[in-house]
Amino acid sequence: MAYDKLLDAVYDGGSQRNRLLKLDTSLGEDWLFPLYVKGTSRIGRDYEFVVDAFSYRGDRIDLNALVGKAITLWIQQADGSYQPHHGYVHGASRLGSDGYLTFYQLRFSSWMYFLHLRRDMRDWQEATGEQIIADVFNEHPQARGAYRFDLRQSMPSYSYRVQWEYDWNFVHRSLEETGVFGRIEQAEDGKSHKLVLMDDLYFVPQLKPETVKFVRIGVRQEADGLAQWKEQQEIQSATLTTRTFDYKRPDLPKHVTGDVGRNDSVPSQGEVYDYTGAYTWGESDHGDNQAKLRLDEWQSKSKRFHGVGSLRSAMPGYWFTLTGHPVHDKGSSSDREFVILSAAWAMRNNLPGMDEVADFPESLRSEIAGAAAAGRGGVVVKHGDGSEGFFQVEIEAQRRRTPFRSPREHEKPVMQLQSGIVAGPDGEEAFTDHLNRVKVWFPWNRRNGKDESASCWIRAAFPDAGSTRGGHFPMRAGDEVLVGFVQGDCDRPVIMGRMHGGDTPPTWHTNALLSGFRSKEYGGGGYNQLVMDDSTGQNRIHLYSTSADSHLHLGYLVDHSDNTRGAYLGSGFDLKSTDYGAIRAGQGLYVSTHPTTASQPLDVGHAASQLSNAESVMEAVSGAGIQNRAEGLKLGRDALRAFTDTTQFAIAGDLLDGRTAGGGTGGANGFADPILLLASPAGVGVSTQQSTHIAADQHVNLVSGQNTYLATGKSLVASVVEKVSVFAQQAGMKLFAGKGKVEIEAQSDEMALTALRDLTVTSSDGRLMLAADKDVKLVSTDGQMTVSSKQGITITSGGAYIKIANGNIELGCPGEITMKSASFQIVGPAQLPATEQPWPGQIPKPYSARVAVDKQIHEWIAGQASSVPYQYIDSAGKVISSGVLDDHGMTERVFHKSTEALTVLLGSKGPWEKAEHLLEDCGCGFDHSDAPSPGFSDLVDSAAGKAGSSEEGDGKPLQSALGAGASASPSSSDAVRKALLEQLVFSHPDIKQAILDGEE
Repeated sequence: MAYDKLLDAVYDGGSQRNRLLKLDTSLGEDWLFPLYVKGTSRIGRDYEFVVDAFSYRGDRIDLNALVGKAITLWIQQADGSYQPHHGYVHGASRLGSDGYLTFYQLRFSSWMYFLHLRRDMRDWQEATGEQIIADVFNEHPQARGAYRFDLRQSMPSYSYRVQWEYDWNFVHRSLEETGVFGRIEQAEDGKSHKLVLMDDLYFVPQLKPETVKFVRIGVRQEADGLAQWKEQQEIQSATLTTRTFDYKRPDLPKHVTGDVGRNDSVPSQGEVYDYTGAYTWGESDHGDNQAKLRLDEWQSKSKRFHGVGSLRSAMPGYWFTLTGHPVHDKGSSSDREFVILSAAWAMRNNLPGMDEVADFPESLRSEIAGAAAAGRGGVVVKHGDGSEGFFQVEIEAQRRRTPFRSPREHEKPVMQLQSGIVAGPDGEEAFTDHLNRVKVWFPWNRRNGKDESASCWIRAAFPDAGSTRGGHFPMRAGDEVLVGFVQGDCDRPVIMGRMHGGDTPPTWHTNALLSGFRSKEYGGGGYNQLVMDDSTGQNRIHLYSTSADSHLHLGYLVDHSDNTRGAYLGSGFDLKSTDYGAIRAGQGLYVSTHPTTASQPLDVGHAASQLSNAESVMEAVSGAGIQNRAEGLKLGRDALRAFTDTTQFAIAGDLLDGRTAGGGTGGANGFADPILLLASPAGVGVSTQQSTHIAADQHVNLVSGQNTYLATGKSLVASVVEKVSVFAQQAGMKLFAGKGKVEIEAQSDEMALTALRDLTVTSSDGRLMLAADKDVKLVSTDGQMTVSSKQGITITSGGAYIKIANGNIELGCPGEITMKSASFQIVGPAQLPATEQPWPGQIPKPYSARVAVDKQIHEWIAGQASSVPYQYIDSAGKVISSGVLDDHGMTERVFHKSTEALTVLLGSKGPWEKAEHLLEDCGCGFDHSDAPSPGFSDLVDSAAGKAGSSEEGDGKPLQSALGAGASASPSSSDAVRKALLEQLVFSHPDIKQAILDGEE
């Protein structure tokens, strides 16, 4: 059969001895035999071998027993030794069977293949590059202990590093960014391999044998060397300029420039300018290093060498010396030193009968046969039993002295917007740094808690932020935030804004009318807020703080609590606090209830005019007082004038060299001094339950156009350092004491009581004593002087006295009594009664009146109106009182000063209508033959009798007026008047009784 030779070789037990290829698997010895192999390997990446193998135990092989397990491919060297390629099977397939033989295809790589199988989302904070790479490797059991770092320069440290992809991509982009590359180091026993991470190609180990010959051989000749060698150059950019930005140190230079090295004199041209992203490096030397890594990559790619041959020891990451080449042998020794960067193998084992077995689909048989037929430098490898195999390797190399960096083929994942939760230490409601950065816990983060380890410090994009200006809204623990990434870089998060959610609901919602800001008290339930209410026709702004319940409410004022708009409170503004308050304006303050104008804020024209009028009043009364020997008001008037002048002060807009867009020029009114001006067109009230204090270092002016009233519940006490001057120009002056003494003393000088006419000094119920150490003057310049006392008058001086009491006059003196007169008479007794003075208990009360209207007439007069108005009119036609009748048809009681008759007008004012009342058949419904109600005339007569004359009456004007009307001869109109008046007034029993009782 076709496979007999191959089967015989297996049964012979020598199939794996001295063959070109051997294979060790987890199944055991001699379970799988290699037929064809192709492989690739590259420094800084991984390797992969594809092996076609067969077994005569196919019925006992489960592919699961191979996948993920270790495998070693042995390649026989020229000296008969074997070079191992250890790895892990990541793919296995059964190609088919031919007789007793089953054919398989296996794929294996280093343990780095497992990096393709794991994806993670995690971060590192304040970690070195070595630590980060090790953390990822150690997640894979096959990698633990199977790597080492062989670096000339430590990898950089990272304040924040995020993995958002498969381990393979993350590791390789991390290595590419730092210029680190890996090479595979195989154990000699073939049972393991190790990844060695390096940053300097010059220090890779040397290949064995150390020298590689460049030979010209035929395809059938077996040799260990390179049959083809090709040099390849590629022009690269000459200069690299990079720039970055560091928000923490924007003052530092953030650009570097570097040139490609000229080791191999490869032509270069052009500049590459690249913005590497935000804060990709801090110090310029770090930027120089990053630029150098990219320049090394360009230099490495500018010149490469490609060789093909039978170098069975070829392994990426090892260097050799090329000999026998007609060009390189002329150069220096360093020109002949090359490092293998990559290798590609094509191999066929030297087993008998391989050409006689079936060619299965996807088998390597055709591909390897094609490589052998191409004759590019592969060689035939014979076995002692005459079987022939094939070996060919293609390598890519560069000079050892030229720096090498892996090309940047693995990019960072481009990040999209994410949500997160602001985090902080346990118990810390607000956790920020000097830039108001916060820590954010992302829902995908399964390693970090919602504490200070949640993330790095993350900046926040606020609505407005600038140098010493902007809006500051620090994040609080628990806030849900929207996080973006600068240029999509996963290592550059930035908070775009905050969002409401289930745990962070908005304060104002549902009606879409309220907008604004609300903060929260640290560790408490208080807050500060600015609410803008855009309700239709009810716009308002509310600035509020729970501290001291302080707020400023502007516009349409409503009672507002959280999301509820409550009752209407008024319009305008409301400024209040339960604690203290202060209003300060360094150049002056104007508080006014005058209507606002479209002019300037300090347009105080109304107030200034009023102050000017006050000046005129003071000037007028001051002149009159001076003419009457009173003190003038000049000092107060001058102070008031100076104050008024201060309110009119022109100020000009600032003219600076900056930008104003043409506005802000011109003039406006201001204050010349920092005064406080209060003005109101309708009145100013000051009220307190305690004390009111007014203090002035100079003058206090009180000016009123009409009256000034002072009323106190207890005492009015004035204490003056110099003098008191009170002047009344027209209506006189009164000083009364309802109880207690009235004491007027001149304690160090004269006292003068002077009257143009009469001067009356009276003691109504006691003695009158005038005494002085010097002079007492009582003067009436143009009238008489009366001194009166009920109990007695005593006048003393120097021991002499005159005593007038009880109808007697007593004169006494220690010396002489001298009486001088043109004539002297003594006649009979006489007396003069004392003038009675009314005191508070004796002053009669004001006169009063009240009218009650019959209910039926009340309703008749009112008609459909809701109330009946009335007016009291005196004899001069002046309205002294008005109102509406109450529910009982009665007016309010009206007080008046005299006994004159009053007219009461009922109903609304309108045009008069003429109405005639005929004695017969008028249709009014009254029987004209009957007299008025009998009680009316009697009541009127009775009232008239009691009223008396105007001189002797007791103050009952209404009854007097009615009585006067009743005594006359009534005409027909008087009869109607009396009938109506009787119906209106005297039919009411209470009114009737009141008149009989003599009430007002």
